[in-house]
Amino acid sequence: MTFDALVRRAGDRLARPASRRQFVGAVGLGTAAVSAGGLIGCGDDSKATSEPRIPWPEENFRTVPNDRVPKGAVGQDEVAVCYSPYVVVGTEPNTKKLGRTGVAVRKGPHPDAEIVLTNAGDEVFVHEGAHFARQSAREAPNCGAPPMRPAINGWIWGYPGDDVRSKKSGWIPLEIDGTTYSKAAPDYEDKPKNDGFLCGPARKDFDCRDPAASQKACGHDDCGGPPLDDIRCRTKPLRRRIRKAANRKASNFEDYYLRLSFNSTAFGWVEPGDVVDEICRRWAPSYGRCCVEWSFVEIVRSEALPKGTRGWMLETGLHRDTRKPLSRTGPPPRRKKR
Repeated sequence: MTFDALVRRAGDRLARPASRRQFVGAVGLGTAAVSAGGLIGCGDDSKATSEPRIPWPEENFRTVPNDRVPKGAVGQDEVAVCYSPYVVVGTEPNTKKLGRTGVAVRKGPHPDAEIVLTNAGDEVFVHEGAHFARQSAREAPNCGAPPMRPAINGWIWGYPGDDVRSKKSGWIPLEIDGTTYSKAAPDYEDKPKNDGFLCGPARKDFDCRDPAASQKACGHDDCGGPPLDDIRCRTKPLRRRIRKAANRKASNFEDYYLRLSFNSTAFGWVEPGDVVDEICRRWAPSYGRCCVEWSFVEIVRSEALPKGTRGWMLETGLHRDTRKPLSRTGPPPRRKKR
């Protein structure tokens, strides 16, 4: 079988819905590792493509063995995030100035950070009495509930509950200068289709209150997913800037999420103008498309994340002089045959 045929076959398989663990490989430039199923976001035949996407030039990348993988770079098989319900009980001053109650969902853990927008361009607020799903740490042994992710400067990361018309992730205040804005709400029940559990923005994570039952209700079949195979790292990290967006709405697309693994759970935002060191890349699906380049980066300068934070983001979120305006998912362009 030719390489092109193998790539097309891989794309066909990626278009089938399946559990996270069933996808065990990735298609790379010049090599292909084929799985028996799909991945998060690859279950829509209308969006997936069987044609290979050619990465940007290698730029001094090299494949690294498992024992040489940089610290913090993990595959989806090492991500198992759960959520705990919180209720908003106070109104922050900046939200009150806008004529709203409760708190805004922001891109950074501070009161002046930009408010997250919905895909329709509306600012996201969690009003008093509404709920917020607080994110846990990355994983726990044996699919148990991971420990609570620590607050940063009194702010917690997660996504709004079912009583808010948005599932965009971001930061809200927990307790600032002695004022409590949100507190635990262990009796909260989310959507009936989730059996009342919090399942994550993409309905692939689970509820910290009952990991065993919620994983089944949320479609989180196991604590696995694609491993970190086929990661390519630079001999020396390349300093890059987060690209400018055409407008504020565009800066809320998935190109600006920082994730725990490639095509995995978001745990922060990067913003236009932020500076990162790009360390590695991996070719993998994203939101129904296969395949795109994912960059493993370290934060150098950002108002939204602490310096030294490492995570995965779409390479399309990084500035490149020759790139066209930002697209929704922004896969690398096909090279013309010579």
